[in-house]
Amino acid sequence: MNIPSAHFLPGTGKQLGNKYVLIDCLGDGTHGWVWRSQRLSDNQVVAVKIPKNISSPDRSLAEGKELIGINPHPNVIEIYDMGRVPPEKEWYAIEMEYFPSESLAQKLERRSHHFGNTYDRLFNIYSQVLEAVGYLAGLDDPISHGDIKPHNILIGQGDHVKLTDFGSSALPEEIYVRTRENGGTVLYSAPEFCDCVSRQGNFEQLLAGDIYSLGVLLYQLTTGRLPHDTQAQVLRHSTFAKPREINSTICAALEDVMLQCLQREPSRRFTSINELKEAFKRAATLQNQQSNVVHLASVSAPSRDWSSEVVDSLAKSEYQKAAALANTEFRRSKDPNALLQELNALYRGERWFDFEKSVLGLDGQYLKIEGCTGAHIRELVVKVFMKLRKLDQAQQVLETAKLRGDLSFELSMCEASIDAMQARYTQARKKLEALNRSNPLNFSILKRLVMACEQERNYDDAAGFLRAALKVCPDDEKLLQKRKQYEILGKW
Repeated sequence: MNIPSAHFLPGTGKQLGNKYVLIDCLGDGTHGWVWRSQRLSDNQVVAVKIPKNISSPDRSLAEGKELIGINPHPNVIEIYDMGRVPPEKEWYAIEMEYFPSESLAQKLERRSHHFGNTYDRLFNIYSQVLEAVGYLAGLDDPISHGDIKPHNILIGQGDHVKLTDFGSSALPEEIYVRTRENGGTVLYSAPEFCDCVSRQGNFEQLLAGDIYSLGVLLYQLTTGRLPHDTQAQVLRHSTFAKPREINSTICAALEDVMLQCLQREPSRRFTSINELKEAFKRAATLQNQQSNVVHLASVSAPSRDWSSEVVDSLAKSEYQKAAALANTEFRRSKDPNALLQELNALYRGERWFDFEKSVLGLDGQYLKIEGCTGAHIRELVVKVFMKLRKLDQAQQVLETAKLRGDLSFELSMCEASIDAMQARYTQARKKLEALNRSNPLNFSILKRLVMACEQERNYDDAAGFLRAALKVCPDDEKLLQKRKQYEILGKW
């Protein structure tokens, strides 16, 4: 991994800016480190997550910012602070509660050492996860976690559980959220969210994805395996073994809970965490009356296919390799999901001309692909044509997408941006204001509204939108510089 700075690399005993002394590394992943650290201001021990790609904008590095300052919950890791570390403000840090623990993934790797050999213990852990997810969903501004899996579930002393890692979490107004490139994530994701492109939808749709993931988690806890082995199987929702076919001690009621969570259609899953909690509680009581000891049959190695290799490459940011693998599969099978993964990899790797070449070679066939896969493809095509300043082509694809019903926040943002790029600032502002009414306090919209108003020379309205943007992100340096300019102009 190339670190974009020669001035500092984390190490034991090193000082990170004027805020932390690093004590020991708790985790080192592709995208970041987590260090047990001492906060210099009061000597409190905290966990500090340090993203490796510090050249990314602050908003893409922020994880769980919406949790700062809310009432703590015993099953959710507290987020204390985040931002660029002074005085250099080069490295970004997310300061969290330090919770001595192991991840559930680490525990499950040692099931032969009698971890989770009783339903009582597994149900205790699962119930606490439900409490955490329910707490997030029940906030005044509800949050969808978006990445529920054993790696993000910490087990402390006495099997005390805390949910962590909010890198994919979403508030209701954040309709388009972070890219999903984590190799382990896709096997716990709902079919509608496992394409490694994005999580899109309103809060109810995002929560339905969490409920599916909770079904995968319960399936794994009670059978020792996952419903699907590969991303392609998840996307197709391939037939999987029912839990009782793997573990004969599972009662029918518990199996029914899992199968309802794992329905392909979101509307057929549980409609709320409370509904799931009640059904699980009833099933757990019946299960403990029938059998308390978990029986796990021997599990063969999980299968792999083309999508496994693509996901592995995406997780390592090997975008050209991922694109080549997906292209080979698309040429072989004409699977539109393979085409989506090829274009997604080229987009993530910023291979704009390779992307255009692939699209032009399709002779417009991508315009006819149905469902979410087709909608995602057309959205990526619009964005790349905009990158290449081929605005007429971008507009044509966007109009086709709208006719096919590909209505999304991102497409609406693209439509407004095309207007702005063609100096149609009044039209751009009208579309952005409509988006702002339906998605209040969305940072991306507010920033663009500031620019649109400036192009119209309407600095009073621009200042109003700037104030709103600073309420959302008060530490954004570019906006703070703009505020100083407005103060000089007497518009603040």
